[in-house]
Amino acid sequence: MNPETDLGIKYKVLNELLPGMLSSRTPSQLLTHVFDCVSRYFNLDLLLNYWVEERFPYRLQLIHHRGVTSAEAEALLSLDQGQTICGAVVKSKQPYVCERLQETTDFQGRILRQMGLRRYACFPLVLPSEDRPFALGFGSHGSDVFEPAELEILHLIASQLVHAFDRIGRLEELERQNSALFETNRFLSSSENRFAAIFAASPHPMLITTLENHEVIEANDAFLLLLGITRRDMDLRYGELIRGNELMLQIPEPDETSTVPEGISREVTFTNHAGEEKVCILRTVRLDFNGELLLLTMISDLTEHKQYEHELQRLSQLHLVGEVAAGIGHEVRNPMTTVRGFLQLMLMQGKNTLEPAYLQVMIEELDRANQIITEFLSLAKDHMVQLKRENLNDLIRKIMPLIEADASVTGKMITTHLTPIEPIEMDSKQITQLILNFVRNALEATGESGWIQLKTYMQDDRAVLVIEDNGPGIATDVVEQIWKPFYTTKENGSGLGLAICFSIANKHGASIDLSTGKEGTAFYVRFRTN
Repeated sequence: MNPETDLGIKYKVLNELLPGMLSSRTPSQLLTHVFDCVSRYFNLDLLLNYWVEERFPYRLQLIHHRGVTSAEAEALLSLDQGQTICGAVVKSKQPYVCERLQETTDFQGRILRQMGLRRYACFPLVLPSEDRPFALGFGSHGSDVFEPAELEILHLIASQLVHAFDRIGRLEELERQNSALFETNRFLSSSENRFAAIFAASPHPMLITTLENHEVIEANDAFLLLLGITRRDMDLRYGELIRGNELMLQIPEPDETSTVPEGISREVTFTNHAGEEKVCILRTVRLDFNGELLLLTMISDLTEHKQYEHELQRLSQLHLVGEVAAGIGHEVRNPMTTVRGFLQLMLMQGKNTLEPAYLQVMIEELDRANQIITEFLSLAKDHMVQLKRENLNDLIRKIMPLIEADASVTGKMITTHLTPIEPIEMDSKQITQLILNFVRNALEATGESGWIQLKTYMQDDRAVLVIEDNGPGIATDVVEQIWKPFYTTKENGSGLGLAICFSIANKHGASIDLSTGKEGTAFYVRFRTN
């Protein structure tokens, strides 16, 4: 070739080669483009690309090839580094050009001679990101020698391939990183969605707030229900309902230096916007949400649990009183009966040194003590309850003369408002005692113009008995004590009346609650009808 022809070929080859080298996305795509180009201009019909193993015995592994048969590719697949031209290039990191290959006896070229190659040029490709070089060889079955322009262009191609492979490697690494980042984002998004679903659906009140000022970022429906508000209320009246809320002021904040991973817990009591007193356990933990530190507060509502504890304590006290009553009640009553009999005999015969009035006082006191013991015994756990299905309205009408007689003595008024109710399983004697105890307490609590009303009605599947009066009401600090045995505010009271009522209701599977205020007090006894 003359210089002008060489220059023209160089220009054509490079002009065709470089765009494809820049646009190739994979090593295989890049080498295919290079092979197509050099085979078209230089009559080269073979390409071999080797990589050296990183561990001993450092064999050559064929990773790309063009212009060889399947059988030849299998034979070239894995070779000893010291027995091939590519191995020598990798070791020396210098190009190797072999012409008139069929006339040589070079040991390293024997495999190529067996394949019928007549010329072969191999170049090292030393990539910045790889410790060991690659080897790239070009061969021809046609002519014996390389033109100087061919070798010059092959040298140039090899040097440019180093940059092209490095660029592809960086692109692949970026794609791997992007793929890993995509998977991470997808996982985080999925985790956030799962957390949001759990947060929203959790039956336990939860809220997320800022560290400073505890401004609410998100609150679930259970939290709004605990506060007694709706989500619309929170959106429209946030400052009034949330920021100044009694509960929000009691949220504990974990110390930055705290080593407790599960956060800080605190028991709090507050009144919600529906006027209900709540007892809760607050537990707060710091959470990192997309680089922002927030406070997650989880709330356990202990209100019902505390009520059950209170009820259990009350039942335990009644049980203890019942145990004592069953053990000693009869033993105390017997000698008292004997003493009363002799005192009554002395009073009737007039054979005594005491004033008759004194004897009468002694008999009355013994009668009062006997009545207390009778009440005491009614608390005994083994007291028989004979349940029969009867109508509560019929029982009230039956004992009304007795109730009206008690009321007339004190000048009080008794009224009834009885609506149709379903029959209940009851022991009529015990329910009579329950009603009389409530009525007598009401008569003692009301003033000169006092009135008491007995009402019945159905509420869901319960028959409700109401004993209502217009007395001064019960003090708040007394309400919690009135059910305890022996607690009384009366000068001569035994403190067993309401305790007996509670015991009777419990034996009938009924519940008692009350409402009280300056206008009076109402006791509600709810009986099951099924």
